[in-house]
Amino acid sequence: MSFIKNLEWRYATKKFDATKKVADGDKKKIMEAIRMAPTSFGFQPFHVQIVESKDIREELKKNAWNQSQVTDAPLFFVFSVRMDLVKRIDEFMDLMSGGDAKKKEALKQYEGMMKGAVSGLDETKAKAWAAKQTYIALGFGLAAVAELGLDSCPMEGFDTEAFKKILKLPDNLYPAVLLTVGYRSSEDVLKPKVRFSEKELFETV
Repeated sequence: MSFIKNLEWRYATKKFDATKKVADGDKKKIMEAIRMAPTSFGFQPFHVQIVESKDIREELKKNAWNQSQVTDAPLFFVFSVRMDLVKRIDEFMDLMSGGDAKKKEALKQYEGMMKGAVSGLDETKAKAWAAKQTYIALGFGLAAVAELGLDSCPMEGFDTEAFKKILKLPDNLYPAVLLTVGYRSSEDVLKPKVRFSEKELFETV
């Protein structure tokens, strides 16, 4: 199928077949799509946990309105935003320079621009800005899943504070969105895809 056909085919799967597993190779491709997603300045202000523990998943499910995807989907990604943006930039500068002092010095102007953009943000604005970048990565993950012929469901219906505690996340990480991946169950109800028309959504000015 073409990319567009894959997007037409995919839908938010509510019931997964828990007996079907996702191949390790496909898992790696999804991870790479998330990793390669564009973000503002490129410093990826997010962290992704792949939850495999059945016990942890059961606890998370209780705090996600008992949605079956949390326990039944073979792959379960938890995307968290990073709140330590200045520290993340420092890490990014180290990565860009490869530890070379001269290269790092040459990047000072770029570093200053990035830090100037985020250092003045309060907690609410910082979280919202990081969440925008995180959702870009989620979108690339969703597209990759569709390309692989797998099913998925992005999810926001969960208790973020409970997830943070159960996953033992540090103060600088805050759960933002979930992604479940696998194969649709034959019992799942496939609803018609409804989208506004091109004419309604787009305008040439």
